[in-house]
Parts: sequence; structure tokens; C-alpha cells
Amino acid sequence: MHLKVFHIRLTKEHLQADQDRINGFMETVAVKKTATELVQGQPNFWSILVFYEEAKAAQPKVISDKLSVTDENELTDEEKVIYEALKIWRQDKATQLNVPAFMVCRNAELITIAKVKPETLADLEAIKGFAEQKTTKFGDDIIALLNSM
Repeated sequence: MHLKVFHIRLTKEHLQADQDRINGFMETVAVKKTATELVQGQPNFWSILVFYEEAKAAQPKVISDKLSVTDENELTDEEKVIYEALKIWRQDKATQLNVPAFMVCRNAELITIAKVKPETLADLEAIKGFAEQKTTKFGDDIIALLNSM
């Protein structure tokens, strides 16, 4: 495993270039783990450690414009509260429909909703797993739950 350190400076003139540099790097390797720390200074910056393996032969990529977050560890404390509320809603809905909870929404969908916090049904449809049918069936409930928090 290899390690690379990046600094993302929080100034208008450097932010985009620093982000582009790390994004370009991360597209070329297999990221295993990351660690971040906000460093107070002049200017403030994020220090990012990326633990990675060299990329193996290029895998064909499925191109999708849908949003998806699959790692619960990527959620902030606030987003974890939303995620837990969504899981309770999902269980209640599954019980009401007499189906397993995963048939209502998968964990990755709930994690993504907690992260993205869609405000409209169109925003919800941008999330992987939410096509017109699922959005029509559950969208109003989800948006109402998010608005209540």
C-alpha cells in the first residue's frame, strides 16, 4: 500500500486547482482509505492522506449520472441522524406494505439521501435507485421527513 498527502487550500485562487489535482490522482489509483484534518493557518487548508494501491488493468466503467454514496462512514453526525430517521421510516413503510425493508429502499439509497438531502422529487430522482416509480411511491414521504428535520 502507498500513501500520498494532499493539501486543499481554502482560498478562492487555490481551491479548484487543489481539488482538480486530488481528483485527477484518485481517478488513477485504487483508494483503500483516506484520512482528513482541517489545519488552521494562513490560509486554512485540509490535509488529506490517501492510502492507495496502484491501479490494476482498466476496468470498463459503467457511466451513470446518478448519485450514490455507499459508505456510512462518510456521513457527518447530522447526516447520521437523518440516516437513522430514514431507516425507521423505511421499516415502518415495509411493515405497512408487508415487504422486507430492502424492498422499500436499500441502505446505500438511504445513505445517499442523508448525504445529498434532496429538496424536490427531481433531486430525489438524481439518486441511484430512484426512478420515476420509486420516486412516485415514496418521494413525498422522504421529502416530508427531510423537511421535518
